[in-house]
Amino acid sequence: MKQLPRTRALSLAIVLAAASVTAAPAAFAQGTAKPAAKPDPKKAADEKKKAEAKAAEEAKAAEEAKAAEEAKAAEARAEGEKKAAEAMPAPTVEPPHDEWNNADVEEIPSKSYLFIGAHYRGNVIPQFMLNLFVDKGATVYSNTVGIQLDRRKDGFSIVPALSLSEYGTGDILFKDKSGKDIPGNYTFVNSSMKAIYATVDLLWSAKLAKNVDFEYGLGVGVGVVFGGLVNNWVTPQQNGPLDGRFAKCQTEGQGGPGAGCNKADHQNSDAAKVGDYTEKSWFDGGSKPVFFPYISIPQVGLRVKPIKQFEARLGLGFSLTGFSFGLSGAYGLEQKPKP
Repeated sequence: MKQLPRTRALSLAIVLAAASVTAAPAAFAQGTAKPAAKPDPKKAADEKKKAEAKAAEEAKAAEEAKAAEEAKAAEARAEGEKKAAEAMPAPTVEPPHDEWNNADVEEIPSKSYLFIGAHYRGNVIPQFMLNLFVDKGATVYSNTVGIQLDRRKDGFSIVPALSLSEYGTGDILFKDKSGKDIPGNYTFVNSSMKAIYATVDLLWSAKLAKNVDFEYGLGVGVGVVFGGLVNNWVTPQQNGPLDGRFAKCQTEGQGGPGAGCNKADHQNSDAAKVGDYTEKSWFDGGSKPVFFPYISIPQVGLRVKPIKQFEARLGLGFSLTGFSFGLSGAYGLEQKPKP
């Protein structure tokens, strides 16, 4: 082998030495490098949970912020509506009205009801009642009409009334009770009397059905009597107009003594009752009444109320003037509540 020059050999040796020094660390590093570490599953799971928790907190905070904004907006709207409502005039609030059903006839306890109406009463004085005081006579029928007010509460009615009664009769022949059958004990009567009565009926009731009550009670009052009462003596006359036996005395002394047309033929007579003599009133010393009482005990009947605003009565009674029956109708003043 051909030897290199010394300087050249030295240079080559330096280069080789440098190359060996440079390569050694790399080889050493390559030979001593550690293997890469494996990922820790538990740590990864914890980090994932932490991330999810953080995301949930952020989402919750966002929701709370949104809810706070919405609440604030709602509060602002409510405040605006309140101010707008206060600026508007307050509406009129009507109280609740009672329900109205005209077919509902139930009457509320402790509540008063008023009815105004009219009545008719027929009165019969049978002849047998007259014969308790006089003989002969006839059955007498009279009529009464009037207006009335019914104040009703808890099944009890107070019924004040103003009425007109007529006591007109035809020609009636009377004889003194149990007196002798002589002309002086007979008299002829024809009435055109009338009376205005102020009365009050007190009626209690018991329910029979929804629309029907049974009523019972009494009535009292007083009447002012007016009109004429012819009270004339009679004298015998064959086939006469009165009972086929008598005729009216036209003049005093007609027919002579004992013929019934003389004061002497009658007891306690100060006036000659002849020629259609009209009886004087009590104020003038006569026997025609000026006042007459109304006493009716008992009264019974039925009260019918088909609707709230109407009532009708059918009644029977007994009074000083005989037996009576009555009909009445009245309008109820209870009104439908206004809307």
